[in-house]
Amino acid sequence: MKPDETISTASPRRVLGMHPALLFVLMYFAFQAVFVTFVSNGAGLDDAEQLANIGYLAWGYGGSQPPLYTWISSLATAILGTSLLTLQIVKFGLLANMFASVYGGMRLLGLPRNVAAAGMLGLFLIPQIGWESQRALTHSVAGTTGCAWAFLAFAWHMRSRTSLSAGLFGLAMAAALLGKFNAGFFIATLMIAALTVPAYRTALLSRQTFISIGVFAILLAPTALWMLNHRNSVLARSGKFEIGATGNFLLDRVVGLGRLLEVSLLFAALALVVALIVYALHRGKRTPFPAPSIPLPGELFLSRIIIVGLVLVFVGVALTGATNVKDRWLQPVLFLLPACLAWLLYHYRLREQALRDFSIASIGFACLVTPILAVNLTYGSSRNDPPIGQLDYAQLFRQVHEAGNFSTVLADYPQIPGNFRLLDPSLGVAYPEAPDIATRLARPLLVLWFGGDTPPQKLMDILQASHIMLPAGKIRSTNIAYRTRPDITVPVHYIIID
Repeated sequence: MKPDETISTASPRRVLGMHPALLFVLMYFAFQAVFVTFVSNGAGLDDAEQLANIGYLAWGYGGSQPPLYTWISSLATAILGTSLLTLQIVKFGLLANMFASVYGGMRLLGLPRNVAAAGMLGLFLIPQIGWESQRALTHSVAGTTGCAWAFLAFAWHMRSRTSLSAGLFGLAMAAALLGKFNAGFFIATLMIAALTVPAYRTALLSRQTFISIGVFAILLAPTALWMLNHRNSVLARSGKFEIGATGNFLLDRVVGLGRLLEVSLLFAALALVVALIVYALHRGKRTPFPAPSIPLPGELFLSRIIIVGLVLVFVGVALTGATNVKDRWLQPVLFLLPACLAWLLYHYRLREQALRDFSIASIGFACLVTPILAVNLTYGSSRNDPPIGQLDYAQLFRQVHEAGNFSTVLADYPQIPGNFRLLDPSLGVAYPEAPDIATRLARPLLVLWFGGDTPPQKLMDILQASHIMLPAGKIRSTNIAYRTRPDITVPVHYIIID
């Protein structure tokens, strides 16, 4: 079959011009954006960091994170204002984009609507996407959405093979890397998997690829230069990989690869279990609908992309000696797993009901997330204190203002100053991980920190570098309580420097 051919199956009637599954996804995330805003008191850790950073535009923001999510948040707050709802519109809007891009990419690869719909809905079965991305993540959401855009742009380029599609493919790849640096694994995976498919290899080895590379390089160049000039900031969290932690070359690799196997299984477990149950229920009910004797190029590509991605991560862990691998870091590599599972259910010629059951199970898990998320955002898990979003930031803001006015907040972490910007968006915010911090310190300056009676050394270093002296005897202390657990408090110290 030709690269642009599609396989036809029975499809449900369109609703508002789209597949019902796609409409569900759009309505679901629109509801979640409003619902999460309603049940939240303040911004959580990642959202507070965004609030701290959106006060200025830069090619990078420190903390080893690329800038795309912050750029999008800055644009959204400039249009809609600084609020919790705006933050949720950004996050859930990106998630909706991710799901829709997977659907669109599968369709452009030639897969039927119902297969594409099941693959899209199956993303709800990935805990790091269906749960963790809704609960807390930001940059990982941008990175995986960027990968989904790259997948969609690649599929369109393989169909149209024009200069425009080549340029958009380069744009999408750049967006993926600007969303999360580990998206580089997906870009490499996509290219290698595509080169194994003869119909796609011809397109990738054509002159149009230079357009993709050129657009990709031009868009990444400013951030790459920024990273070179701020290496300390970029590497601030590199310790999380625990490279060489055991001190033994071979043991580092054994521990790292064992951890990779563990988190890969955890990442994929729910989707695999649901797919296996659906397969077991329908294995004796195969239907003889015609399938092509020669697989479509899109099918070959989809069947190989997960394996290629895992091999690349395997090689990366083995080469670096990283002993710590987190499941959410695998999002760019494994987010297409549900798409592959949906294709396999179709490939083995199970009844259409098998795809429907896979989709229904995915929708069921998506609906379960909503009430559980409300409890988690309000009370946290039973093992820990309530979530930091439930701290009474409004009360602290009023109390600090009683001591004097301030235009900038310097804090050891972005949680409190980020939430202060929900109350006063004009505030400037600075914290140790932010680059070029001295240029953003303006008086009157509020210096604020958790814990001890004296500022942490990292804050003192910033103040000394900025030639700012702490007034003697003016440090104040207070306790900030959780709104849902007023019996639990967190000590906070602060001082205003005029």
